[in-house]
Amino acid sequence: MRQDVRTSSGKTIPPDQSWLGRLKGLVSHGKALFSAAGDGAQTGDDQTRMFSHRPTRKEATMTANPKQQIRVHIRWMIRRDMPEVLDIERESFEFPWFEEDFIRCLRQRNCIGMVAEHGERIVGFMIYELHKTRLHILNFAVATGDRHRGVGRQMAEKLTGKLSNQRRTRITLEVRETNLPAQLFFKSTGFRATSVLRAYYEDSPEDAYLMQFRHVPDEIEQVFPINRIDRLAG
Repeated sequence: MRQDVRTSSGKTIPPDQSWLGRLKGLVSHGKALFSAAGDGAQTGDDQTRMFSHRPTRKEATMTANPKQQIRVHIRWMIRRDMPEVLDIERESFEFPWFEEDFIRCLRQRNCIGMVAEHGERIVGFMIYELHKTRLHILNFAVATGDRHRGVGRQMAEKLTGKLSNQRRTRITLEVRETNLPAQLFFKSTGFRATSVLRAYYEDSPEDAYLMQFRHVPDEIEQVFPINRIDRLAG
């Protein structure tokens, strides 16, 4: 993160507080702290507390995991979810869908909408299409305040759990070339970029990456194939 060379009041730092002077000051201060810790000298109450304080279990957990993971309930999207879904959509994308876009999409017979619910709040949603041999993600978003808490991963696992060696074997999606967070997220959940779609979007000249997740059957599935009823469950 870039540091500004001005103080909080907006005044320029004096010459004696230049980067070289500050560096020398930090080195001297660091030597003093380590010296105080090594020989037991006390140069002030704050320094004593700095070296003697042991973090509590709660503090250590907060440091290691700044955002607590949450469990969500993933269910079908219904009409009354739309206001919260639209809020998440608008805060997530530069070119968001409108309510009409969601309605037009969900009216298609092969289009499914699902939401991730935590307590009484909608914290994420996904919309995908059912095809003969694959699922195709059309829209996928998590509320800003609930990112990095495992919500997106649980939604992705919900989709990958629908794959089988006998029917739908992969999941596909397109992601904007400038949407690095989405690329990194889907890569972390097992998706891989397979091709570049040139000038894919109508609202911008951006390219898109086609990403894909392939199902790898486990030993149980190879020995005991799923039955027809399981397949019809979609």
